[in-house]
Amino acid sequence: MGDADLDGLARRMEPLARAGDTAVADAADLEAACREALRRFKGRAVAGPAGGQGVEPRSALDGLAFRALRYLGGDPDRTAATLRGYDHRRYGPFLGVSDEGSAAGDIRRAAYASPKARAIGRTAPLEVGTALDLERLGGVGEVAVGPNEYWEAWRECAGRILMTTNVGTRVNLRTYLPPPCVEIPPGPGRLGEVVREANRWFQRFRDTPDGRPRPCTVFVEFARATRWTGAQRRSALDRIRKGVRRAGVAVPERHRLGLCVRVGWGGGGRDAALRAIDLAKAAGLPEVMVDGVTRKRADQLVSRPGLLDALPPDCVQAVLRHAAAQGILVRPRNQVDADTVARGAWGVLNTARGMGLDLGKYGLFPLSFEDQQTVAAEVSAWFRTWAAAPVFFVDQGLLTATDVLVDGRAVEGLDAWLRMVAGKGVRVVLIDTLDKSRGLRILKEGGDPQGLLPEDEVRRLDGLAADLGIRALWAGGITLPQAYRFGRMGVFGVYVTTAAATTVRVRGRYRRDPSLAGVKEPTFEGVYRTKLLLEAGFLATRDTVEPPLRGRIEVAAEDLTAAIAASDRSEAGAAESRLAVLAEQAWRRHLAAWSPVTSR
Repeated sequence: MGDADLDGLARRMEPLARAGDTAVADAADLEAACREALRRFKGRAVAGPAGGQGVEPRSALDGLAFRALRYLGGDPDRTAATLRGYDHRRYGPFLGVSDEGSAAGDIRRAAYASPKARAIGRTAPLEVGTALDLERLGGVGEVAVGPNEYWEAWRECAGRILMTTNVGTRVNLRTYLPPPCVEIPPGPGRLGEVVREANRWFQRFRDTPDGRPRPCTVFVEFARATRWTGAQRRSALDRIRKGVRRAGVAVPERHRLGLCVRVGWGGGGRDAALRAIDLAKAAGLPEVMVDGVTRKRADQLVSRPGLLDALPPDCVQAVLRHAAAQGILVRPRNQVDADTVARGAWGVLNTARGMGLDLGKYGLFPLSFEDQQTVAAEVSAWFRTWAAAPVFFVDQGLLTATDVLVDGRAVEGLDAWLRMVAGKGVRVVLIDTLDKSRGLRILKEGGDPQGLLPEDEVRRLDGLAADLGIRALWAGGITLPQAYRFGRMGVFGVYVTTAAATTVRVRGRYRRDPSLAGVKEPTFEGVYRTKLLLEAGFLATRDTVEPPLRGRIEVAAEDLTAAIAASDRSEAGAAESRLAVLAEQAWRRHLAAWSPVTSR
């Protein structure tokens, strides 16, 4: 783009350069100029040194593109090509590297320096198969990025490598107003007050604008000062239930009474809930609402799903099983507004899509299984032509209406979750760990107490996902040697942070995080070696590569990981060079011989 053309474009975009007044005489021309600035910038980047591999000098066009991106609220050019369309059977597992954007250039250059990129000789992002995964890495783990980070990523990556992001490991949890709850005074002579208050609520839900009664459960709760025996409490509930029925206000098939119970922590809280279930059963009330105080373990994660917020898993399991045996529905006091949660997820995902990203990951924690169904179905329907990937956290497991699938049973929860999201139209998922501060790793090796899933379990789950039409991404403390193992497994893709990063000083906005002593930042060497080992693992198992070459790749990969483990930089460099040469040879053979029939 010549200087004259650039000057003309700058004049058309002049309103955006003014600090205060941004009155626009010709809004249509300003929008057109902004679109032109973005397209010219991308065209220059893709046509730059080595097809976008090199570092382009910053120019006046950078500033125009930045203002355009900010004014338009994103990149208006849409593409139907997203990470969902990546062919991992042909091009090997996808690699995403987490960073807030400061290392975007190093990630891009490492991707194009890889043996696969050299063998292909082209720069199509869906062939290179590497992404900058936009997320800020705070002390609490992954947190969302904002406009500054989006711009840095777009500047370095748009049109050259893929971009993905994590819009939040947690959903923005919104709940409905608590249901009506009427306190039962200690004196038995005041039960009539309870009946009248319950009927006032039932009348509100009976006399609706269209004359069709809405469902309503009015809970009753014994005052804390009540010292009645179990028999007296049952008698009081029976009198209240009969009084409501005699009044004729409640619609039997739509309105009902329930019992609310306040519980403490641990075994005491569990026992209180069990007694309430028995009491409700005896009194003919079909539902129990458990009102508890957030326990410390849950508070460390802000909140946990449903009853797990107040009671530990073993206690919740006992409560749910007892309730099921008695035919009683148990619920927490706060009910999640899953429709509002889904709309909150849509907002941040749509921002990522608007910024030109190729995939957005969204957490569903701390929702129950049933609420996750609602959110996954709605989000999937809203992004049918884009890749919105829900996340399952293996270290948190799953809470259903009838079961607690955590810790040793988390894999059962993941099985059920994969089947559920597949039925809701989800085509890409991430399987990860949530509590990063514990140093957990998704892949378990030997007796490692920090590992969660042994390799055979990862293979089985990855196969299940594939059979369901889902492409599974894997993350969670993946190391350099593990990148090679994931490559051998032929998974759809992995995300890494530690394997590709070094720890640097805290700077910029990270200084506000009081829990950070250092910040992990990807390096060219770290990204390159991770991608090299991931590719090598894939090639070492391909039938399209002759066995002798596969064997040499395995030896070179072992040499490289051993040298890295021994901190032998000289030997690591030599092994890296040997492996890169072998991998490029293997890529040429694989790509020449590849077909859907020969892929495994």
